[in-house]
Amino acid sequence: MRLTDKQSLLICAIVAFGFSVLGILGALENYVVVGILLFLFILVVYNLVSSKHLFDKDEEPLEKEDTILHQDKTL
Repeated sequence: MRLTDKQSLLICAIVAFGFSVLGILGALENYVVVGILLFLFILVVYNLVSSKHLFDKDEEPLEKEDTILHQDKTL
């Protein structure tokens, strides 16, 4: 299963918000709540590691494109 970038961002927000709010409310003492948040966190990390577009070396860095565009404008 592969998550899109928007889905990963949404799950990250849920995990961050969940740990914050539930920590303030004291609900993190419940193992089921911690288990759900931990599962979502591991899901996002797994998706990040298994994502192949992160490790593609075929793309040129953005800095080179900016320099080429800047050089064209000065001519």
